[in-house]
Amino acid sequence: MSRRTLRTISSRPRLPKADPEMRRWCELIENELSTWPTVTSRPMFGMQAFYRTTHIFAALPRTRAAETPFSFLVKLPGARAGRLHTASGPGAGWMTFAMDDEGNLGEALEWLGKAYQQAATSAQPPAARTRRP
Repeated sequence: MSRRTLRTISSRPRLPKADPEMRRWCELIENELSTWPTVTSRPMFGMQAFYRTTHIFAALPRTRAAETPFSFLVKLPGARAGRLHTASGPGAGWMTFAMDDEGNLGEALEWLGKAYQQAATSAQPPAARTRRP
C-alpha cells in the first residue's frame, strides 16, 4: 500500500460503534421503513442505507453510527431544527439525528419521512422538477 493510500485511510473520520440500545431502536425504525413504497436497503460502512427508488435518503447504524453512538444519517439538504445537525462526513445535504431514548422514535420517523419525500422529488427527471403550474 502506498503512503498516499495510508494517509487517505487514516485521515478519514472513524465511525463510532453503535450503542446496543441504538441498534435496537434502529431495528424498529427499519421495520417501519421497509413498509414504505419503493424503499430498498443495503449495507454500507457498518450501517444500513435506505433508498427511495435509486436515491439514498438515510443510513441507520448496524455496527457503526454516524457521529455519536446514538446518531444516524438523514439526507435533508438545508434542514435546520432541534436534533438535526450538519454531518461532518458524508457530503452535502447530510444531517445527523441524535436519539436520547425510545421516545424519540416518532420524531426520527418524521424526519425520515421528510427525507423520503425529498428523495421523491430528486427522483423526478430535471424537466419535471423545473416545470411550474
